[in-house]
Amino acid sequence: MNASNPNPPRILIFESDSKSRSVVRKLVVNGFPGASVQASNMTLEAAAGDTERLKSFDVLLVGCDLSSDGSVENPTFRALRALTADPENPAVILLPEGGSEYTAVQAIKAGASEYVPRRIMDRDQIATAIRRALSRVCETQAISDDAVASETSTQPFFGYDITRQLAHHENVSVYLAQSAERNAEVVLKVLHRGQGAISRDRNFERFVNEFKMLHDIADRAVTEIYDFKVTQSYCYIAMEYFPLGHLGQLLARAVTTEKALSTAIEIAHALSIIHGAGVTHCDLKPSNIMLRDSGAVALIDFGISRATSLDIPDTISEAIRGTPYYMSPEQARGRAADSASDLYALGIILFQMLSGSKPFVGDTPHEILDQHCTAPIPKLPDRLGHYQPLIDRLLAKEPELRLSSARRTIEELEDALANKPKLDAAIAN
Repeated sequence: MNASNPNPPRILIFESDSKSRSVVRKLVVNGFPGASVQASNMTLEAAAGDTERLKSFDVLLVGCDLSSDGSVENPTFRALRALTADPENPAVILLPEGGSEYTAVQAIKAGASEYVPRRIMDRDQIATAIRRALSRVCETQAISDDAVASETSTQPFFGYDITRQLAHHENVSVYLAQSAERNAEVVLKVLHRGQGAISRDRNFERFVNEFKMLHDIADRAVTEIYDFKVTQSYCYIAMEYFPLGHLGQLLARAVTTEKALSTAIEIAHALSIIHGAGVTHCDLKPSNIMLRDSGAVALIDFGISRATSLDIPDTISEAIRGTPYYMSPEQARGRAADSASDLYALGIILFQMLSGSKPFVGDTPHEILDQHCTAPIPKLPDRLGHYQPLIDRLLAKEPELRLSSARRTIEELEDALANKPKLDAAIAN
């Protein structure tokens, strides 16, 4: 694209099917009036060699079929990687038939500017994708193009009306938003592009990992996923909103013993679901445990979770992720976490719910982590002493000495809850 060219954008459509080609052309013309639009029945891989012609366009819209092959070796992805390796080539918007969220990730990694599945393709989606593609070209090449000015008036996240920001850290933001499709409030977790391509952002793999794990588990024990989108500027996960908030807010006031035990049972049930799916949470803490109306809980924030089939982290810094107050001794030492690490975190949370305070505190994260590794297991108040054996088994320093599974933990907690009246009577006497 010529940076000094003030003319309307030049758009080339690649689509082998004549009917689909006509549909795409009509959507472009109606959604982006004034654009210079050409169409070809060639595939991207066939046309990729004619770079001189391609460079005379600003945006390429490429139809492709990903229904049978969405792998990185798909011919369209190979041609896309070769084309986008040269920054002088035009932006590419993929219009796939079939495919999935995973192929969307592969497309963006290969260099696609936008990914608009045929099943949701309409005039507004096409126009928005073109504006974003042009906006990025203007940003990287310092282009002044009046056709891009209208980008500022478009919705930043198509189909979602942002209500307020809930959290922000580095280039990740969490918003409360209204979903037009669902006519309900949802949470948008957004990874914004920093310097360079979003696919090379250090948080991108965590983001994709979180989506994949939640998508594969698909149980009420975890937050429900509604939508996942990846572009060159950002990617987001649209997920369930919990009006009751998280367990940390509940712990701001006194919790009865019955409530502590019943909540621990619900957390253990959620852990049994994710562990059964081969996933370790790695960062279980009150603010990652959301409350449902039914009294059940849902786990969120799987950004640093790991599947049991994944390799052990290469460095200690990769392994030490999580919140110090709830981190297991093995995590504090830089070892890989497993299901026993999640049960240790549950033990910390149970101690906090029963006693009203965290078992290990300190002025620095290092002090807290050192206590997890070396300090004796703290004692509950005398009135709760009959629950100490359960705490001891959950907070054992060595993973193999802890309760063997989340299912076994549920059994122990249910027995404790069922026997509470007898134990209370014994203490009273």
